[in-house]
Amino acid sequence: MSKEVDAYILIAQQEWELNLGSNARNLAAEISKTMPVVYVNPDTNLKSLIFRIGTPYGRKRLKLALGIGENTIKIADNLWLHTPKNISTSINFLKNFKLYDILNKRNAKGFFDSLKMAVKKLGWKPEKCIVFNDSQMFAGPFVKEFFSPLLSFYYIRDNLVEQAYFKFHGPRIEPITIRDADAIFTNSAYLAEYGAKYNTRSSDIGQGCETDIYDAFSEKTEPADLAQIQYPRIGYVGFLTHERLDIQLLEQIAKARKNWQIVLIGPEDAVFERSRLHEIPNVHFLGSKKTKELPAYMHYMDVCMNPQVINGLTIGNYPRKIDEYLSMGKPTVATETLAMNMFLPHVELAVGLEGYLKAIEKALQPQTHDQKIAAINCAKSHTWEACVEKIFAVQEQLLNEKEESHLKSISSL
Repeated sequence: MSKEVDAYILIAQQEWELNLGSNARNLAAEISKTMPVVYVNPDTNLKSLIFRIGTPYGRKRLKLALGIGENTIKIADNLWLHTPKNISTSINFLKNFKLYDILNKRNAKGFFDSLKMAVKKLGWKPEKCIVFNDSQMFAGPFVKEFFSPLLSFYYIRDNLVEQAYFKFHGPRIEPITIRDADAIFTNSAYLAEYGAKYNTRSSDIGQGCETDIYDAFSEKTEPADLAQIQYPRIGYVGFLTHERLDIQLLEQIAKARKNWQIVLIGPEDAVFERSRLHEIPNVHFLGSKKTKELPAYMHYMDVCMNPQVINGLTIGNYPRKIDEYLSMGKPTVATETLAMNMFLPHVELAVGLEGYLKAIEKALQPQTHDQKIAAINCAKSHTWEACVEKIFAVQEQLLNEKEESHLKSISSL
């Protein structure tokens, strides 16, 4: 790794303290095995602070804004957490572009001023740091202006501009952030193509997944609530939300093949709770389960599926559950998208009712040992280490180009 890099500055969408599984946390932990990393919490805005002032979080953020307390702490070897001191202005509701841009720039300056102070206090120079921006698109246009890093990377792991919060200003500002970055990294081929519209150095680095608990060959006890359900079992494991799953398709499959038992495991959103799926005899809702319980449920399925609905939110996403299914050696059926092609030939891809019926019927056929092993190996190859290796490869290439350019400029004097 290049000696001219002091640290990685990972600007995150999600607060570290939430302790939820996220790409940013995983990448920060993996990069920190090689070099220092500062994980940067999102800043807080005035509206959010007022709303949460009675909570420990709200009081903590207010104290930091007043200069009370330490806003940069070491949380692991080679890993620091920075919580910005600034309180930004709530502006997402503004429709006037000019006013929004003025206030957005002011918010960004406060954010990066806090970050620069933290980096310098740690003994590093901003111009020798690499910024890795985890989809903080609104701060993105000001990374180089207010922080001046050695390199600036932008990471796209979801089609955020289709989400309600980002939908008005995102389509206008994210392309600017993408163009300004030195390189774009994504976790799917679809998002890499999107990034390439604005930046030629856009690459799909894949997705890391924690699959250690998904062991296809260890002994497992069949869960009692699943044991009551007849075979064949066609299962889905995950959050049951209408924004990402095709409820109508599930209804059609259940009605078309009444001997198939459709097993749905996970919490439901309000639309799922009201759906007609609850009225169909061969559809079974088993509710939420602890993560450690999921491998046993998958083990006793005949086929696992991801009946994803195609919309702006899902078309480019990388469903981690596919790696979990494959790690368990399960025949898997999923909605066909560009992002899903990377799992071929280990997954049956389908579109619509007829496509799903044919794909599930094929998946129900006996699986050879070699097929099972190949699917498991595919899933197990999707690691955070592999993702970071791809980031570092691009980094070294860019640093070499910078050095060559510098030498040419010197020689021309």
